[in-house]
Amino acid sequence: MTRVSLRNVTKKFGNVYAARDVELSIDEGELFTLLGPSGCGKTTTLRIIAGFEYPDSGHVFFDSDDVTYTKPYERGTAMVFQNYALWPHMSVFDNVAYGLKVKKLPKDEIRRRVLEVLELVGLRGLENRYPLQLSGGQQQRVALARALVVEPKVLLLDEPLSNLDAKLRVRMREEIKRIQRSLGITAIYVTHDQEEAMSISDRIAVMNQGRVLQVGTPQDIYFRPKNTFVATFIGKSTLLQGRVLKRDADNVLVDVG
Repeated sequence: MTRVSLRNVTKKFGNVYAARDVELSIDEGELFTLLGPSGCGKTTTLRIIAGFEYPDSGHVFFDSDDVTYTKPYERGTAMVFQNYALWPHMSVFDNVAYGLKVKKLPKDEIRRRVLEVLELVGLRGLENRYPLQLSGGQQQRVALARALVVEPKVLLLDEPLSNLDAKLRVRMREEIKRIQRSLGITAIYVTHDQEEAMSISDRIAVMNQGRVLQVGTPQDIYFRPKNTFVATFIGKSTLLQGRVLKRDADNVLVDVG
């Protein structure tokens, strides 16, 4: 298991900050979610962790290793993309086995590991089918299996359920959480869906305009938001204007008119 740390990571595209002084510490074996509206910088932050983007400043660490400018294929990560990125001309088996073939592992080991991971994601028996012969949920499982079979240090998931219907999303997020728990792998999950983040995460980082506004457990984020944006973005909120009249160690007296 691997601990992931971001230290003062900043990334600009033109004059727009996609990530601004991002500080994160993600624990070993944790399912950590980057949550925020479209354009908040969550996917850019994930891509920096993956090595698909390099920051303008700051550093990325895996445990004590500085991987800021390490090539993606040398980081030991695996990505589940939003559109799954399955090869339509390859069978389920060959899609999942691709990373192992690139590593030039023995055929017997490739077959063993592919069948094991297909069993884990509930697709054993479908290894000879092609992506177009699968449902959306099954395609998502193939993408997840392809990421897991290479035994990554860190699993990265970029809105992996956004193309599924509402009921299937609920079922698949429970499956992802079950599999992540069973493997004990460090996972970083990106979504704009508050309900999804609250149900699946050990901890959440709420982002907006490239900044991390709050990090905490789902309960912390929901019941103790640190600012107005977090309060209004998570769940339903009622905002009242008021004036603090008195405070002590345990209580605050507020005049709301």
